[in-house]
Amino acid sequence: MALFSLSQKSIQTIKSITNSTYLDFIGLVIVISASLALGYQKTVFNFTFHNKSYIFFLGYISIVNTGFSMMGNRLVTKKNNFGNFITTCNTFLSGSIDYLLGNVGAILTYPVSFIGNFLVFRAWKKSRVLRSVDFIFYRNITLGFIFSFALNYIAFRYLSDKAIDWGLFFAITIPAGITFGGTFNTARMYPDNWFMWQFYNLTKIVQNLLLMNIANTAKYTFYFFNAIIGYITWNDDRKKGTI
Repeated sequence: MALFSLSQKSIQTIKSITNSTYLDFIGLVIVISASLALGYQKTVFNFTFHNKSYIFFLGYISIVNTGFSMMGNRLVTKKNNFGNFITTCNTFLSGSIDYLLGNVGAILTYPVSFIGNFLVFRAWKKSRVLRSVDFIFYRNITLGFIFSFALNYIAFRYLSDKAIDWGLFFAITIPAGITFGGTFNTARMYPDNWFMWQFYNLTKIVQNLLLMNIANTAKYTFYFFNAIIGYITWNDDRKKGTI
């Protein structure tokens, strides 16, 4: 594969792109533009307090949260542990937003991601070593899917008053399983873990292309590109024994 036959000069160019600040801004512009194009800013949450009705403009929080998600992703790509801290906070906010918008399962699934991201942050504070694939890599992926299937089944079966929509169940459960497994493996800094995120982003690209959702397609295309250069950078650093 061409990926494995890149010249050292090409690899160094890719690594400079990976670690650039310019790519951070490009990513922010893409995800914020996509959020605006999708009308996130129009999303509101109506609630009552002391017999008075209020409107909370939840969409603007969602846009800010999307920006934090991008910055967390980019900092992690550059092996900056502050990115894991941002991602941990972002996960809490994302779960809260999803729950307010009616995703009752968020109360079960997001705590797993929150705890996972926090443990990644703690792990990177203690040690940062780029590792080759081992038994733990596959164990974490398996655990991720077990957690996802179990928690989403509980949510669909017991937290909803509707019959289980199995198509929707698998559409939610499989990406969540990839996310859980990928998060667990981020703690051990496997370069090959980027392939998990590439697969996740590819499924989202295909999904949004079928829906003709160009804004989300652009967002996940950027994430897919970032996963590619992340793998090349981390893999080269692992070979050289550097961080």
